[in-house]
Amino acid sequence: MSNIKLYDRSRSTTDWQCPRRRYWNYEYLGKGIVPDDTPQALYMGTTVHDALSAIARLHLTGKVDIDLIADTARKQMYEALIDSTDGSFDDVLYANEQAALVEGLVRGFYRRVWPTLIEEYPNILAIEQEMTYVHDGFGKSAETGHTFMAKPDLVLGDNDDNIYYIEYKTTSSKKEGWINSWNTAVQLHSTSKAIERTLGKSVTAVIVQGIYKGYESYNKQNSPFCYAYMRGGNPPFVKPEISYEYKAGFKKSPVWDLDGGMKAWVESMPENILTEQFPRTPPIFINEDLVETFFAQRFVRETEIDMTMNILDVTEDDETKKMILNSSFPQRFDQCSPGYGSNCPYRAMKGCHGVIEDPLNQGYILRESHHQPEVDMQKEGIKKNESNNS
Repeated sequence: MSNIKLYDRSRSTTDWQCPRRRYWNYEYLGKGIVPDDTPQALYMGTTVHDALSAIARLHLTGKVDIDLIADTARKQMYEALIDSTDGSFDDVLYANEQAALVEGLVRGFYRRVWPTLIEEYPNILAIEQEMTYVHDGFGKSAETGHTFMAKPDLVLGDNDDNIYYIEYKTTSSKKEGWINSWNTAVQLHSTSKAIERTLGKSVTAVIVQGIYKGYESYNKQNSPFCYAYMRGGNPPFVKPEISYEYKAGFKKSPVWDLDGGMKAWVESMPENILTEQFPRTPPIFINEDLVETFFAQRFVRETEIDMTMNILDVTEDDETKKMILNSSFPQRFDQCSPGYGSNCPYRAMKGCHGVIEDPLNQGYILRESHHQPEVDMQKEGIKKNESNNS
């Protein structure tokens, strides 16, 4: 068994959601497997995050080309959606709609959020930088032990030498409950320890910056970045009218078809409507006892998972494997087809609800890690295997 276990926030939350999903997603075949096609929500979130990261990086150079960043994000989203279709009218409409949403969110963020954020916290300390926190079984910092991997979206400092961890979250909710839910999201606060270990200074507070996508209504995305409300006129006597909000007698019209496109639409968007698209938590202060408990509990669980996988590696009997999986990776059946959200992507696996026995030939691929320490460890493992077989 390895003395060092690498894990991250996603592994933890997946394990809480359903231990069996954690097995398929991160442990199966030593790397975990994922569906061959990236879910749209994940792709959109990644595209938006990449654009916001580009804004921060270019801000350091003093040359933020928001038109290039926003247009690139729009094209990426459009092409990803249209490439998987037959190009029907509905497919093109949907691709344009979702691409407009991405472009609008990026342009809206740069107009409304970024100036305020960088004025309050003018010092950019880290942008999606790989960071780790090594801890023992008591949740305390240690030289060797379990390693929590993190890549915080943004770390900023104010003029009083305080450090703030900014986390971007695309969301379909902006209600008060969503805002308040982050107060006890210990798996998010735990990243502060990785920041502290890397930068050598404690994090003052966490701020979650929401990126509101809106919701689907009558097969259309309900967002001011997608549709305007228009009422035709009778020139030259009555001019056509356009509104950012619904009005009786007005009909939805695609923003991407308007004169000036998304750029002009966002630049003229009323401040109150624009602000509503970017909910933000107040500074959330770190509960050290809670974070320490999180790491102590993860040490126990990650050790159990590591031991279980080592046992599974040398177990050949199928019934024994099934018993081990049921013990260490039990299913949460309420997560297979939840009332809200998407079905579990591993429902079709044998051992869950399906019959797939060879997932790599039936719509799944090996998961590629986004954390460099894990990539390095996997490469080292390959080298050792090649050396042993030579």
